[in-house]
Amino acid sequence: MIPAGRTLITQDDVAALHGMSLRTARRANPAPWDRPGHPAPVNPERGKTHRKLWDAEQAAAFARGEPVPELPALGDPHDLLDRPEAAQEAGMSTATWSRYESMERQKTRSDGERPLVPAADEEFGGVPFWYRATIETYRAGRADPDRKRGGGRPAGRTEQVPRAELAARVAELLNERDENGEPLSTPEIARRLGVNYRTALRHVTAARERTPVAPDQDRTLD
Repeated sequence: MIPAGRTLITQDDVAALHGMSLRTARRANPAPWDRPGHPAPVNPERGKTHRKLWDAEQAAAFARGEPVPELPALGDPHDLLDRPEAAQEAGMSTATWSRYESMERQKTRSDGERPLVPAADEEFGGVPFWYRATIETYRAGRADPDRKRGGGRPAGRTEQVPRAELAARVAELLNERDENGEPLSTPEIARRLGVNYRTALRHVTAARERTPVAPDQDRTLD
């Protein structure tokens, strides 16, 4: 999570602060960003495709030989969240959030139709970030009963999902497990979404075709 109002820079920018090209900086021993006392990346490492980002003010101070300033405290509505953090705050898995982003890029939205996930507020080095306030508003909208009939599915009531959101909701439920740790069955998905079995089956089948699973893992058609 990045404090509000900060600018992030990449390895290219850090190298430039030290008067080097990125290629030269990477060959240096140690590289500028690996030197003792250099500020740590502000975004936590997340797998092989992770792209490190640094706070611009901290990196510049280090390059000038000055004390590295502390980052401001978190808690501002404009703190920046990366994709996994935004997904967690929204109450879903990173995989579901990423799937929704992909679906948003491929669909044509009608007037007044709400997005499956909000567009990123900032981007640094190709890495998207969302304001804390953006995610809080989005999360509140998902729980708003006026957003869709039965939003949040109160106990004893069936959730009614707009047709435009049905494929995404089915994909989300395919990642859930029942109380026994088993994938949700198609009848259970139909019950939760308030649709008939054939409609649920059609969307489950389409979702499985997009993301195939091993036969012994797929029990949603039972």
